[in-house]
Amino acid sequence: MCPLKTGTIIPTSTLKTGDPMKPRSFSHAGLLAALLCLCLAAGAVARADDVQVTAAISDDAPDVGESVDFTITVNGAMESSVPQNIDVDGLAITYEGPSSQTQISFGTGFGSGSHVQRSVVQTYSVVPQKAGSFTIPAQQVVVDGKTYTTQPVSFKAGGGEAAGGGGDGGNGQLFYAEVVLPRDSAYIGEALPIEIRLYVDERVRTQLEESPEITADGCTVEKTSKPEQSEVSRNGRDYVMVTYKTAITPAKAGDLKVGPVQVAAMAAIPQRRRRMQGGPFDDPFFQNQAFDDAFQMMSPPQQIEIKGDPVPLTALPLPAAGQPRSFAGAVGNFSMTTSVKPAMVEAGDPVTLTINITGRGNFDRVTAPQITDPDGWRTYPPSATFNGDDDVGISGTKTFQMAAIPQTSKTASPALEWSYFDPVAAKYVTLTDQGAPIKVEGDVQAAAAPVIAQASPAPNAPTAAPAHQAAPDINYIRADSTGWGETFQPLYTNQVFWAAQGGPLVALLAFVGVEVARKRAADEEARRQAQLRKEKEAAMAAMLRRDVPESELYHAAARALRIEAALQTGRAPETLDGSEVAKARALDEVLEQRVRRLFDQQAEVLYAGNSSGKRPASAETRAEALDTVKGYENAKPAA
Repeated sequence: MCPLKTGTIIPTSTLKTGDPMKPRSFSHAGLLAALLCLCLAAGAVARADDVQVTAAISDDAPDVGESVDFTITVNGAMESSVPQNIDVDGLAITYEGPSSQTQISFGTGFGSGSHVQRSVVQTYSVVPQKAGSFTIPAQQVVVDGKTYTTQPVSFKAGGGEAAGGGGDGGNGQLFYAEVVLPRDSAYIGEALPIEIRLYVDERVRTQLEESPEITADGCTVEKTSKPEQSEVSRNGRDYVMVTYKTAITPAKAGDLKVGPVQVAAMAAIPQRRRRMQGGPFDDPFFQNQAFDDAFQMMSPPQQIEIKGDPVPLTALPLPAAGQPRSFAGAVGNFSMTTSVKPAMVEAGDPVTLTINITGRGNFDRVTAPQITDPDGWRTYPPSATFNGDDDVGISGTKTFQMAAIPQTSKTASPALEWSYFDPVAAKYVTLTDQGAPIKVEGDVQAAAAPVIAQASPAPNAPTAAPAHQAAPDINYIRADSTGWGETFQPLYTNQVFWAAQGGPLVALLAFVGVEVARKRAADEEARRQAQLRKEKEAAMAAMLRRDVPESELYHAAARALRIEAALQTGRAPETLDGSEVAKARALDEVLEQRVRRLFDQQAEVLYAGNSSGKRPASAETRAEALDTVKGYENAKPAA
């Protein structure tokens, strides 16, 4: 039977009796054997075609939210390796798995062999998340250790009936984010409240995995508040809107960008497949949105990125003209109230000043007010607490408590002054307080002179003779004396003698006290300077490290400059800013600019909120910072 013509089966009815090819009985077993022989022959002559890899999309014009198939077909192989994850912005692509096929075709002529076509189809589900044109890039497929590359596949997704008639935002997207600013400009140091809004199609089942991440170059970013959820409609599509509130503070002037914003989430996306023409559901009754919503399919949970574009922000510098002496960087709108307890004390007893600064602004730059009439008061550094009125920390009350000791009688607590910059009115505002009414009695007395006990006369010592009244005609000889002459009374019993001795003693004690106080002050100053020099050495050592981050380098350099200026001026290093440090020495123009730039760089890495300050400083940056500090050390004090 094997020599039969390939692809031809001869029925038994066509064979004649006595034909040498006619079997005695053509049973079912014989038929199966024939088929088996035929397959073996086919396998013997079959050959594998060269491997061919192609990619295709099942529909090149789907609607947003409609699932279509992206397939990679490998002809000429039974197995292949393809990427499990394909990332295209605006598309949710899920790998569904492979399916294999084997096709055998037989030749029609005698001696012609069979043709075996092996293929594997890798299928992905693709759901457009927004309207627009998309391109799935070329994918690499590995077959028997050899890599093949598909062609890119492009298609266009329409907004469908949910896209609406244009307008702002959305554009038919299933989910997106946006950053909302109250205005497009802000002053340096101004805490500007912003909102981060996430829009998710109400049919998408979403679970946020984290809070939104937002970048703002040149700005500090406050922590985000707890999310608030509401329902909105945009461009004819219903969304669930999740709102986060935060605040940004510009740290440098110029054109900045707030954003982009992104947040990771797990989502199950609704899928709508096109119905086959002529199928059971190809009826106008089923061609409506209500039917789709009732019987729509949901994709398996997959990770998505909800993203939003950056928005521009112009940062304005604070005006230099008219800046009050009590201004320390607070920007916003504030008010100040004060109180004092107790209201009646003796001189030398402490009272507590309570100062409340209430408003909206950058409370991290709100410092204690300055005392404008310090005479007669001894004050101590205040404590500070903040009670916020919002989740962001830009609205509330900052309370300072300061201990003050009156040295003389007073009728009011110390007068105070505090300044801030109002960004709405674009001007500086100075708040003053003339002091709360109090009653302070007495004065703090100086140390009293030592009292020296007068010696008692000896028991047998002669008593002074009583004074005699002068006789009208005869003056008796006096046994006492009212002047500085000699007397019969012992000298040690004379009060005038002891008073004369007490004067030099008091002067000696005063001199000793002054010398002790002067030496103590000198010792304290020497200890202070020694501690400052030790801190400066530590700062210089930090600058010499090769792996020192930029932020630490600038902080150490600024600290060294402040300490050097403090050793000259006698002030605390923390009270000196970059301008005061530069003015403390006679610097040339180049060195002065380098000193000021170093403080600006420190402020930028401190307030910008980006990661640039964490990277190691380059050798050139470290060398420039060290040269700046060394040049400042060698400069002469300002006249």
